Amino acid sequence: MEAKDKIHPQASEQFAAAQAQPPQPQQQVCVECLEAATETVASRRGETLCANCAKSYYVACALCRGLVPQDEALMRDDAVHCSDCDAGAAAQSAAGDAPDDAEVETLVSEYIGLHAEEKRVKDRLDEIKEQLKAAAAARERVAGAVTLRSEDGAVKCSFKTNLKCDPEKVGALESRLEPDAFAALFERKVSYSPVKEQLEKFLSNDAGTDANLRELILAAVERTETPTLTVVRPKK
Repeated sequence: MEAKDKIHPQASEQFAAAQAQPPQPQQQVCVECLEAATETVASRRGETLCANCAKSYYVACALCRGLVPQDEALMRDDAVHCSDCDAGAAAQSAAGDAPDDAEVETLVSEYIGLHAEEKRVKDRLDEIKEQLKAAAAARERVAGAVTLRSEDGAVKCSFKTNLKCDPEKVGALESRLEPDAFAALFERKVSYSPVKEQLEKFLSNDAGTDANLRELILAAVERTETPTLTVVRPKK
């Protein structure tokens, strides 16, 4: 007869006890302290946070209730907002203060009249300023300025000198001067300019944009909208 496998009674009891134990909660790593934790919450960007870091470094947006870093939170009407909710609240506030149709018609008529007057005044002011500058240039300066007078008052013309560097030529000078001497004469600056078309396209694509990266860009770039009015000339 063939021998059959037998399970030891003690092993059988251990297996049954293991099956009876509840599953252990899965631990996740907090993105702030990088420690594993069983009790976690998600930030507005979907990042995992332990309870202690969420309480210490994050605040809840008053509108969407999402958790945002304290240094990125924005205050509006004594309430904490995330960047998206703050922009929405600002738009709603501006819409609430907008004039009605009757007020718009009155304002448009007044604006067209004032715009024509403004242009005439501005053109004449520019002509007068150039003539006064020419007159001041021919007179003796006192403390770097010339004061021109009339019965109605006085106009002071100040002269300011601006220096602009040629990057290529200044770069050549750097090798000719001692480091201390160059640093005393020139200050090195690094600046960044947004590529507007590409950034607008990137930020408008909500579905295909990483939420975390989008929040970082919004925090790094100040996004403002400036309306411009142009008088529409009637067609002849």
